[in-house]
Amino acid sequence: MTEQFKDWWKSISEREQQLSLVSAAFLLLAIVYWGAWKPLANQLQQSKKELSRAEQTLSWVQDKAVVLVQAGVAKQKVSSKKLSLTQVVNKSARQHGIKFSRIVNKKQQLEVWITDVEFGRFIDWLTSLNNQHSVSVINTDLSRMDKEGHIKINRLLLGY
Repeated sequence: MTEQFKDWWKSISEREQQLSLVSAAFLLLAIVYWGAWKPLANQLQQSKKELSRAEQTLSWVQDKAVVLVQAGVAKQKVSSKKLSLTQVVNKSARQHGIKFSRIVNKKQQLEVWITDVEFGRFIDWLTSLNNQHSVSVINTDLSRMDKEGHIKINRLLLGY
């Protein structure tokens, strides 16, 4: 193959050799540009856009965190920690009109049974417990009642 190339190279004129060299150099530059440089430049530009979006998101989150702290969300969570879990759950349940059929206090957890509660009211109560007092549901067992939109809580385990 190299012998054929050498024979061909010697057979063409000097002007054709120069034109072939210039064409080969241009072809090599084109391959380097579109094969390596252009994809890298595009990736760099894309990464800069993603970084800019991430910085904007971070700035937005920091602004909202300041607003939340100023609104007293952090203070609410801290102040509710002073109350016992039983006190927090009982107070919140009264505010939401929820009545327990049984409560069992287990160290850092509270087990609750509710005979009949409207599902929407139950969800609002749990959301309030979580958002205002950092009380979360650890485990639950519930069933649907015959009355539409109502449920029975066979076991609800709450904790900080």
